[in-house]
Amino acid sequence: MDGGLPCRNMNMNLPVHMSESDAAQNPGCVNLLKALSQHLTEDGTSKHMEEAHKLAKEKMEGARMGYLEKHILHHEVHQLLTEHNIASHEVAPDSKTAQFYEALQQCVATAEACDYLSERNDSEEHGDKATLLGLEKDKLLAGNHQKKMVSMIQPQLIPLIEERLRKQCEELQSFHETDSSSTTGDELTFAKATQLPDVLRSEKMKLEEEKKQLKLAKLLRNKQFWQYNQILREALHTLEKLITNHRLRLQADSDSITTDWLDARCHAMSLKIRVFEAKLLCSTYTPEVLQAMKTARQQLEGAVQEREKDLMRHDQALKNYKAIGSDFEEIVREYQELTAAIDNKKWALRELKQALPEEELGHR
Repeated sequence: MDGGLPCRNMNMNLPVHMSESDAAQNPGCVNLLKALSQHLTEDGTSKHMEEAHKLAKEKMEGARMGYLEKHILHHEVHQLLTEHNIASHEVAPDSKTAQFYEALQQCVATAEACDYLSERNDSEEHGDKATLLGLEKDKLLAGNHQKKMVSMIQPQLIPLIEERLRKQCEELQSFHETDSSSTTGDELTFAKATQLPDVLRSEKMKLEEEKKQLKLAKLLRNKQFWQYNQILREALHTLEKLITNHRLRLQADSDSITTDWLDARCHAMSLKIRVFEAKLLCSTYTPEVLQAMKTARQQLEGAVQEREKDLMRHDQALKNYKAIGSDFEEIVREYQELTAAIDNKKWALRELKQALPEEELGHR
C-alpha cells in the first residue's frame, strides 16, 4: 500500500497513468513527475496560469452577474410593457395606469438610446463621428426630465418587478423540489427560493466531490485492470510453458512409437522385396533358359579363349618386331619399295598384254 500511494497521488495530480511496476522500473521518471506535480495542475496546465485564470474568471463572473442582473431587470420591464400593450387592446386602462406605462416606455427608450450613444461615443475615439439621428446623450438627459420620470415611476415599478421576480423564483423553487406532491405556503416557498443559490452551490460542490470520487474509483479500476492484465499474462505464460513441456514429452513418446512402427514397416517391406525378387528370378530363369545360357556361356568362353590366344600371338610378334629395333623400319621401307616395284611391273605387263593383241590385229 505504501508503494502504491505515490503512484496514486501522481495519477490524481497529473493526467498520467503509472503502475507500481512502472514506478519501480523508472525511478527517474517518478522523480520528474513529482517535480512536475509541484508546478502543474490535474489537467496539465501551469499552476501560475491556473491562478491567473481563476482570478480572471472571478472578475468575469462578477461582471457577468452584474450584466445578468441588469439584463433580468431590462427583460422584465420589456415583458411588463408587452403584457400591458396586449392587455390594452382588449380592455382600455385607466388614465393613471396609461400614464405610468407611457412614462415607463419613455424611460426605457431614453435609457436604451443613452446606452447606444455611450457605445457610439467610444467609437468616436477611432474617428467615427456619426450619431443616431443627430442625438446626443447630454441633450436627452437635459432639464432633469429623465430623473423626474424615474422618481415618479419607481414607487410603482419596483413592487411590480419584485412581485414578478418573486413568482419566478417560486416557480424555479417548485421545479427544483424533488417532491412535487408537497405543498407549502407562499412565505415558506419564497424563503426556500432565496436559499436556492446556496442549495445549488452546495449541490454543485457535492457533485464535484462525487466527480472526484468517481475519478479516484476510475483510477483504482484502471489499476486493478492493469494488475489483472499482468496476472493474466503471467498465468498465460505459465500455461504456455506447461503446455510446451507436456507437449514435448508427449511428442517424444509419439516420435518413439512412430519410429518403431516405421522401422517394422521398413523391415516388412524389405522382406516383401526379397520374396518378390526370388519369385522374379524363379519365373525368369527356367531350366531350359539355364541350359541355353550354359551353352552360350561355353561358346563365349571358347571364343574368348581363341581371341586371347590370337592376342597373345600378335603381342609376341609385336614384341619380336620391337626387339629388332631401327632395322625393322628399314625392312619395312624396303618391303614397301619392293611392293611398289612389283605393282609397277604388274601394271607394265598388263599394259603390254593389252598392247600386243591390238598390234596383231593391225597387221592382219
